[in-house]
Amino acid sequence: MIILVTNDDGIGSEGLKTLSEKLSELGEVFVVAPDRQRSAVGLSITLEKPLRIENVAERVFSVDGMPADCVTLAIHKLMESPPALIVSGINDGQNIGYDIYHSGTVGAALIGTMFGIPSMAVSIANSKFTGKPLDATLYDTAAEITLKLARIVSENKLPDETFLNINVPNVPLSDIEGIEITRHCRSTYNIEIQHRLDPRGKRYYWLGGEFNGGNVHPETDLSALRRGKVSVTPLRLDLTDYTMMQELSSWMADENV
Repeated sequence: MIILVTNDDGIGSEGLKTLSEKLSELGEVFVVAPDRQRSAVGLSITLEKPLRIENVAERVFSVDGMPADCVTLAIHKLMESPPALIVSGINDGQNIGYDIYHSGTVGAALIGTMFGIPSMAVSIANSKFTGKPLDATLYDTAAEITLKLARIVSENKLPDETFLNINVPNVPLSDIEGIEITRHCRSTYNIEIQHRLDPRGKRYYWLGGEFNGGNVHPETDLSALRRGKVSVTPLRLDLTDYTMMQELSSWMADENV
């Protein structure tokens, strides 16, 4: 099988290299990734400038654009035939809760799903979520888990418009407590905006904030990570609130619209 690997941390990231090498045990790996760090760009695409591509090695390309650009170019221009699987990652840091709306890692998998290709987004959580802080990021652990899940996905058929968001604890493989199917939590960030002046007296701002974990439902991605488990969350492209469709219809009927 042919596997497309991409990310949002850039072509030189350790997570991309480790993932590509491990997935080569399953099939022929084709890598198309941004030429630099592109975190938190979500589904952004490049429209106002040309995209330039560099052939870094055999079946390895860098693109001076976004993760979504990489997937689109790979499928429609760089590859002779569409891949059987798209894997985005391994992201340095978790993509849980409302992170999924900002994540370029998740965005790349979403784009692949839009084109009808089974897709997965893979991230490795910061050590603070496991209670076992480590100095190093153990990409090998996430790569082994990804290979296992990629085999499962290749042997089964994901429903149309559904992809997987996978978060792996940053612990040795032997310390993984299992794999859990989860939903994404509702946790977000306590927003902090720092206001500063540049050397010319012009205002600028830094956006940031701490993750607000709080109390979470036991079936969520965050809960699974805290218990040392891999979180696998199936996500759908269709964001329609079908219950609210009926409610809105009743509102309109009452107003004779």
